[in-house]
This record gives sequence, structure tokens and C-alpha cells, in this order.
Amino acid sequence: MPSTIRRKSYFLDADYVFRKGETYLRLLMKGKRAFRLYMRYDPYFYVDAPASAKGTLEKITARTKYGEQVKVTQVEECERTVLGTQKKVFKIFTSHPQHVPTIKAAIPYPCFEYNIPFAKRAIIDLKLVPFSLVEYEREGKIIKKIINITQSEKPPPLTRMSFDIETYNPLGAPRMDKDPIIMISYETEVGGKTEHGVISTKDFNKEYAILCKDEKEMLEKFSEIVQRVDPDVLYGYNSANFDLTYMLTRTNVTRAKFNIGRGKGKLTPVKRGMVAGMRVEGRIHFDIYPTVRFFGFIGLVKTGRFTLEAVYAEMSGKKKKMVKRAEIWEMWDRNELEELADYSMNDAKATLEIGDKVLPLQTEMATIAKMPLFDVTLATSGQLVESLLMFNANAREEIVPNRPNDAVIRERNLSPIQGAFVKLPEPGIYENIAVMDFRGLYPSIIVSYNIDPFTVLKKDAVEKGSHEAPTGVRFSKKKIGMIPETLEWLVEFRSKIKKELKKHEPETPEYVRLSARSHALKILANSFYGYLLYSRSRWYSRECGESVTALGRMHIQNTIGMAEKVGFHVLYSDTDSIFILLQDKPKDSAIKFMDGVNKSLPGNMELEFEGFYPRGVFVGKKGEERGAKKKYAMLGEDGRIKIRGFELVRRDWSQIAKETQRTVLEAILKDGSKEKAVKIVRDAVERLKSGKVPLEELAITTQLNKAPGKYEIKSPELAAAEKAAKRGVPIEKGSVIQYVITKGGRATSKSAPISERAEAVEFVKEGDYDADYYINNQVLPSVMKILKELGYSEYDLKIGGKQKSLLSFE
Repeated sequence: MPSTIRRKSYFLDADYVFRKGETYLRLLMKGKRAFRLYMRYDPYFYVDAPASAKGTLEKITARTKYGEQVKVTQVEECERTVLGTQKKVFKIFTSHPQHVPTIKAAIPYPCFEYNIPFAKRAIIDLKLVPFSLVEYEREGKIIKKIINITQSEKPPPLTRMSFDIETYNPLGAPRMDKDPIIMISYETEVGGKTEHGVISTKDFNKEYAILCKDEKEMLEKFSEIVQRVDPDVLYGYNSANFDLTYMLTRTNVTRAKFNIGRGKGKLTPVKRGMVAGMRVEGRIHFDIYPTVRFFGFIGLVKTGRFTLEAVYAEMSGKKKKMVKRAEIWEMWDRNELEELADYSMNDAKATLEIGDKVLPLQTEMATIAKMPLFDVTLATSGQLVESLLMFNANAREEIVPNRPNDAVIRERNLSPIQGAFVKLPEPGIYENIAVMDFRGLYPSIIVSYNIDPFTVLKKDAVEKGSHEAPTGVRFSKKKIGMIPETLEWLVEFRSKIKKELKKHEPETPEYVRLSARSHALKILANSFYGYLLYSRSRWYSRECGESVTALGRMHIQNTIGMAEKVGFHVLYSDTDSIFILLQDKPKDSAIKFMDGVNKSLPGNMELEFEGFYPRGVFVGKKGEERGAKKKYAMLGEDGRIKIRGFELVRRDWSQIAKETQRTVLEAILKDGSKEKAVKIVRDAVERLKSGKVPLEELAITTQLNKAPGKYEIKSPELAAAEKAAKRGVPIEKGSVIQYVITKGGRATSKSAPISERAEAVEFVKEGDYDADYYINNQVLPSVMKILKELGYSEYDLKIGGKQKSLLSFE
């Protein structure tokens, strides 16, 4: 028998194995190196049944769909809170996680927590927070007892390695079963020094070249390098969908010995909703693509495209070396190997650089949401919220509500709730604007009014002083709900972090870590309201969601009323913000007003001063005299321009339209010159007419929201996508298309519909664009709503005429 020893190490991830009729949790730990330990743990779920049913439950047996006879191994009675009510329930144990659904189906009573993944269940029960320091006793590799778990201030140092592949592609889209991998590039740090290389079967004059005799040896050489470097984190970009899947296929074709994990190194495809992942046994596979898509959705990454080069440019400010994807096979055949190798090497370098930029935020998210890093890289905001709530429910001895079935999901989706209040502005150019907004409006309402599915009072319930929403729904004050309690912790924790941040210089390691933690806390806090109304949510509550928005409308309308009562003109209001025209009043009058509002607010609700803007432009809504929602640009006191809703911040407009709009706004807001603004537009029109505008300024970027065959109307982007597909470019739902409207060649006249003249940008020659289309459908529409407020028409801008200004704007 091995002796018992006490050790400490960091927890990274977990899965499970089944050995000799017993289930073991397999823990990936990190000390001086990464290693795996095992802990005996039995799967279970809960049953809400009368005490008299215990004997029946103990005798239950059933057959799996494969014919295996399975049984209940143990039944325990315990007290838990079930859907808001404390009661006695049974804990039903089985020997294997896969037996749970079979046993559950044989039980004629309500069952709970039967579809929580086993590793997740064990992590929650044992309170194994990712990157926490775990003290334990073990015999050999078997943990006998967990003594203590300490949340570390800093995550343990993780070794990282990035990789990328290039494939032979004579038909455009590479065929996994036929087209070989021609280059495998990687970059990592070993002993504080950067190591990188490009593995190939052709020699080229680069210091990082690694020559192999064939593709089989390439795959085995890469495996050998990964095993030597032994990274904790393996970065890729779209690596689950492409690189690793391709490498696995080529491994089978070439019969290579391919192992990039630890132990047996099994690669397992996983699915998290619509997101595909690839688990690499013993390592954290970090596919950066889903992460940056998620960051784009929540506004952390501002780019119209999520290609590696676009994201790298956005996050680093640098351009990555590019080659035309469709020409890779030709470069290979022509032996243009140095250029191709540089391109491949740069892909690996860019992947490592982006990975290291997003890793701090994702490690903080893993710690806060109590979810292993691999799962965080694939998670939606709702899944992150759910993970944290499940962890906290366990701590409160509350049973996690079940997932809704398809019928319930469909019913929840039938009728949307009433949204936020919006006061639209009158179109025009204004001066001296003070903007205030509620700090975390919806989170603060949930906390201040104790809004939780299980604090909702029944209509006949009597509770003095309960919270009441304008919807008539009342919330108890007697017991704090888990959701407001969790949210309050997130908000208060972030407030402490923001104070701590001020003590550190930007770019220092401590600042980067704290900033990442602050962002993670904000993302989670802002996701709770949406999770309450998410149709697949375990804690769904229409009553709660409607109450939050109703209280939001009430507070913003009350604030508008108070502003007007003291003589302010409210220009615009949307959801949680209010725009006030100071006119001749001093700035401190707005601060005084804000302080008065805050004295009237409940709980931790707070109106904050967002900023003072000397000048702003609010444009009209098409076909209406009123202003458009969230479509304005304002000049801050620091000289920066804040832009919302214009084409400049959308990706489905060309760069020339965006740039023209941006410079027009600067001319109006910074220079106060309508003449300069008009000249900018006329210059753009003349450039387009000259035929010399580069294609990169003309490309329109959009994403296919359906598979190409599911569209009923042929739009320009669909037409361009279909033509690209015929040339071998892989096109599917979610594909991002960049296209140009061309003049039309022999087969297509200029009078043909726009969709017929749309071509993917990589197949268009410089100068082949329809200038009239870009003038009338891109540049002018991007600026007309702005210049209309100065009295200009499209005729003035194209022909050179001039009207007197309708506004007294200098």
C-alpha cells in the first residue's frame, strides 16, 4: 500500500474515468508541472418523493438501451430547498454517470439534477474553483481527502503554445480525406525564450524550418514537439472546426502516431449549444475563435470580421502578413516556400499574441463563474451565469431547477415582454449636453427590489412592506433571493476592484489582471437580466423579467419628470440614460440635480454623471420627423467623438462610406465647419468617379445568418457567396462574406440587378466597381441624415449647388 502524503497544487480541469465498476473524478492539477490525480466519486440525482417510497427506490433496476442491467446503489434522505420550498428529498446514487438517465426514467416521482454533467456536479460539490490552491491527502495518484481549498489571488503560471496548419487546396476548399497538410507552424516560450518553427516536407531558407520526409512524419514531429514543450494551454484559431479535425483525418489517412495531449491524448469533439469545441485530454485547448466572437457580441472586440487577420489588427494594431488563400496550392507548386512559410509562421505568432491578450480575462471568468477554462472558452453569457448560480445553489442547499423541455421553450418564446422606455430626440445639432446614466440599471433593480423567481409573492400572500413593481408583482423582503444575493456580490466585488485599479499603472501585470477581473465581473452582472428571460434558462421567470423592465421604465420616467420640473430640457432618453440640454445653466446645476435624484432612489441604485458634451448631432429617422433611436454623435470635452448607431460602427457598410461619415462628423463637431463637411463628401464622390478607389475601401462585409440554400430572396451577399462557393470557397451558415458591386462584365451588364454584380472581393480586379452604386447607395446615405440638418440636399453634394443653412450653425 502506498503511504499517505499531504500536498498542495492548483486545480485546472476535470473529467472522469470508470474503473473496476467504480467512477473516479480525474483532476488536472498544476504544481511545478501539470499532472493528473483521481478521486472516487459516485454519481447521483435527487427525487422528490414521500418518505414511504424509500424502500421502492432502493429496489429499482432498469435496462439501458444497450441491454445492460443497472440499479440504484444507495438512497440517502436529506433536506433541500426545492423550487423555493424546504422539504425532505432522496439522493439516488448509481455506479456510472451514464446510468443516471436510465434510472431516472424508471422513477415515477419528480427528479432533479439528473442532467448536470458528472464532472460539473463533482466540481460543484467539492467546491473546486478553477485555479484555486487545493490541499489534499493522497495515496499514490488517488486523493483520499480534500483538506482545504484557497482562492489564489493570481492564477498559476500556465505554459502556452499556439499552432496553425496550411493545406494543399487545388479546388479552393481543401478536402480532408485527399489534400495533405503542407505546413504546421507553432510558437511557444520555453525557459523564457521564444521557440517557433514551421514543419514541412519541402526545404526553405528560414532558420525556423523543420524538414520531414512526408506528411506522416510531419504529424509525428509536431506531436513530439508538443510532448517536449508540454504546454498547459494549446491555442488555435478555429482549431476545433478546422485544424484539429483536419489533423485527425490526416492521421487516419497516413496512419501517423499523433498524440498532442497527456496520457493517451484522446481528442473528443464537444458541442456547447451552437459552438463546437475539441477537448484535448490533459491540456486546455483554447480555440480563440469562439471567444473573440463572444467578445464581439458583447462589444469588447470591435471588428466587423472575425478572421485571424482582422482580429489581430483590431487587438494589436498591427497587420499580419497575408497571402490569397485560394493561391496557397499554387505557391506550393511553384516553390514560393519562403513567402508561404512566413505567412504560416505569422499565423502561429498572431494566434499566440491574441491568445495571451484574452487569456487573463478568460481565466478570471473561469474563477468567478466556477467553470473550467476549456468550458469558458466555448460558453455563452447565459451558460456562465448558470454555472455561477448552480455553484451558489449548492452552497445554499437549494436544488437546481431542471432545464425546460422543447414544449416549454416554444411557449416561452411566443410573446416578448415590453421593453425599455425611449424618448426620441428632435433631429438637429445641439450644444452643451449633459449625459447621466444609471449605474448597472437592471442589476441594481434586481438587487434593490430582491427580484428572484422564488421571492415572488402569491397574490393572496400578506407581507407588510414587500417590494411591488408597476406590473403588480410583489417580491418578499423576508429572505434574500439567490439571484439578487449573487448579483450584489458581483457588483460590490467589482466596485472594490475598480478602486484597487486606480493604485496601479496601466500595462503593469497587476493592472492587466485586475482589469480582466473587472471586465469579467461586469460581463456576468450584465447577463443576469437576460438569463431570467432566456427561454432555455433553469431560472426563467417572465414575472421577474417584466418587473425589471417596468421598474426601469418607472425610474427613467421619474428622472425625466424631475429634470423638467427644475427647468431642464430633456433632449433624449433611452433605457438607462438621460441627455439634458444645459442651455445657459452651469455644469454644476446638472450635478446638483443628479444628487437630488440619487437621494430618492432605493437600495444601491445610483444615477451617475457620464459626461459633458459641448456639441452633438442627432439625426432623423427615415420617413419621420422624429430622431432615430441610438443614432447620434457627440464631441466630448477631451476632444474625442462618441458615436452611436452610425454606419461607422456597423460592418455592413464599405470603408469609404464609414470614413466619409467619420470625417464629416469631425468637421461638424470639432471644426464647426459645414463647408469642410460638404467638401469631404464631394471629394469622396470625385474619387469614386475616378475609378481609383482601392477594393479594400469598397468591400462590404456581412454574415450569412442562414445556410445559403435557406434564403428566399437573393441578396448581394448571398449572390457573392454562391459564386465564391462555386470557386471552392467553403460557405455555410455564419460565414462572413466581403463583396464588391462590380461594373458587370461580358456576361453581366451594368443594368443588371445589383445582386448579379456582387462578387467576393478576392475575385475582383482593382478598378472594377460601380461608382454610381457606391455614390448613391453608400457614401451619400451615410452622410445625408447629418448634412440635411445643415440644409443640404443630395443635389448640392453631387452637382455643387448650395442652399442657405436652415439652422443658425457656424
